[in-house]
Amino acid sequence: MTDIIENNTDEEEITLKVTDLTEKTCYTLPLSPQDLVAIYKDKGEDGKDEDYILWVDYANSRLKLSAQHIMIYLANTNFKTTFSGCDEDLLLAYIKSDFLVDCPMLARVLTNIIKVKFRHELAPLEKELFNVFDEEAIYKFIENNGDLLDEVVENVRSVIPYTLTKILENLPEEQRTKEVQLEETVADIKATDDLIQSGPNVPMLVGQCWDVFLVVVTYTGLSMEYNKHLYNDKPKYFGKDLFFVLNHSNVVSNIVQFFPPDFFETDHSPEE
Repeated sequence: MTDIIENNTDEEEITLKVTDLTEKTCYTLPLSPQDLVAIYKDKGEDGKDEDYILWVDYANSRLKLSAQHIMIYLANTNFKTTFSGCDEDLLLAYIKSDFLVDCPMLARVLTNIIKVKFRHELAPLEKELFNVFDEEAIYKFIENNGDLLDEVVENVRSVIPYTLTKILENLPEEQRTKEVQLEETVADIKATDDLIQSGPNVPMLVGQCWDVFLVVVTYTGLSMEYNKHLYNDKPKYFGKDLFFVLNHSNVVSNIVQFFPPDFFETDHSPEE
């Protein structure tokens, strides 16, 4: 069951679909000390339950915080998160934020938008997300943010040239000389350093939703360019660099499988 909730702030009216708030405890940001006690009780005595997902009452949180400040708050508290509702502001903040937020729901909503942009049919399970961001909202988002979505798509494509470059960089010198095809390919890759709107949640999208990468590559082809402003070695990814995260989320091994068996001389699968 879904409801329509309308809330007024000093600057704007928020209208969004939300899931039934009686399903479980749904918290308003910023969290109170009492909320934190309850949350850490749910997470276990040590507070380290990795399966715990903080459910955020988005509409009421927006009475106190902007979408951008919600991203900052969640990044600082480091909770894996889902939201009772979603609107264009929240998605824009997710895409543009310099802060990494672990929210599979937003990653999936953005994946739905990209698939609809390419007129790729959504699966029944994907359509279940219409309860928080429906088809009408998707088309409106595409209409309002065409240039930004084009940039997001381009940055999703860029994971291949970035990954190939990092594979070569991390090889020992004696092994590097054997990777003739890889070295020739990397030599043709262009690394730019232009200012862009996308933040670190965009390359993380590939690790969370591998299917969005497959859709993008299917409709746009492979890329030979990546932007160092986004694809770099800065440890923005929960203390890790991007290549480490992509490697341990199987993105690197999946990309290796894109190429013919004889393209690589050695196995580049992630270490166990």
